[in-house]
Amino acid sequence: MTAKSVLIVGSGHLAYRVRKLAVTRRYDVKHLGYDVFRRQDSSDEPAYDIIARTLRGLDLASLAMVFLVDDHDERNLQLLLGLSSLRKDLPIVASLYNENIAPHLQAAHPNTRILNPAKIAAPAFIDALNAPLTRSLIYVPPKIAAAPATARSDNLIKALVGGFLVLTGTATVYFHSAEHLSWLDALYFVTVTVATVGYGDISLRDSAAASKIVGIGLILGSTFFIWMIFSLTVDRIIKRRVQLALGRKRYAKRGHVILCGLGRLGFFIAEGLLERGENLLIVEKDEDSSTIEYFRSRGADVYIGDARLPRVLRDVAVTRAKALYSVVSNDIVNLEIGLNARSFEPNLRIILRIFDESMSQVIKEHLDIHLTLSMSAIADEKFFSHSPPPPQLDEQLEPPPPSPASPLLPVSAP
Repeated sequence: MTAKSVLIVGSGHLAYRVRKLAVTRRYDVKHLGYDVFRRQDSSDEPAYDIIARTLRGLDLASLAMVFLVDDHDERNLQLLLGLSSLRKDLPIVASLYNENIAPHLQAAHPNTRILNPAKIAAPAFIDALNAPLTRSLIYVPPKIAAAPATARSDNLIKALVGGFLVLTGTATVYFHSAEHLSWLDALYFVTVTVATVGYGDISLRDSAAASKIVGIGLILGSTFFIWMIFSLTVDRIIKRRVQLALGRKRYAKRGHVILCGLGRLGFFIAEGLLERGENLLIVEKDEDSSTIEYFRSRGADVYIGDARLPRVLRDVAVTRAKALYSVVSNDIVNLEIGLNARSFEPNLRIILRIFDESMSQVIKEHLDIHLTLSMSAIADEKFFSHSPPPPQLDEQLEPPPPSPASPLLPVSAP
């Protein structure tokens, strides 16, 4: 009996993991990268037409199951629709991060199973918060230099206020001397002039030309200083309010959990931590993220900034935190955030998302960060659990060579 094939379509870590599982378990595996469905020339043929044409060239009748596990939702969706239109009874397991359209697709195509890798992996990341961990640092983390002291107020505003006081003080002395006014009357005259009130009880109508020139200079100079001081003060107030709206302030939290990255995986981790009652502080670089206000409404604090910066880690009170998660979509960035946080607090529990398993092992051995998890490594078993039973070894036959017209590539077990 010839075993039917399992087709895996996609490029990325999850596709690699699912293919590795299938090969290890002796399935007849065929793998297609998404490049097969790309436009090969400069034609304007729509992407879906290229996908449909390529799928029609495959031997779909020989397939027992298809895994659509590309990293991009749009690609998996196009492939799902194309396969379903060509063979309605074909079992398909598809990766899709969009939770809104998945129920509709499954209702329309009963043989399709839609899975969200981030939702599957999130519980493992959440459990790492309280996972038993015995370790001792194998090196002394370098300290991060203290931030340079910054002036509490704008030096330009200080200079303008100083200049304004010098102007009004000099004018008061001049009018006291030249116009023979008492000190109080001279100060009163300067004040009403600067304020442009002009009561008329004291005026320069009959004064010498020099006094009138000084009066003109006082009016012009005071107007300049007042408007400059007013404009800069308003600018500082608005900037401060913007910073507060972005969550950029020095937090006084203690025992809180810091989550860096509010992407696909970070969303479900944040929800899980809040459901467990954790005091959550999220650091997100993208201020346009659509989920920021949602989590603020749930009671989480959100700081808009780059968690790699020491200033940001100081602001979010990393030295007093219970743990720090870094789950952005870049291994090096996650590692940098984790190591910078350790420089502030060597005993901090650090949980990192690391795609590359080999790199994860090196990090554990040489940098002593043991809580490094891979979303695809956690989700692959869940995806593969929907595959058909593997053929019995005595029933397996040598798979026939692929047709020259077919782009299906057989993958043999190692």
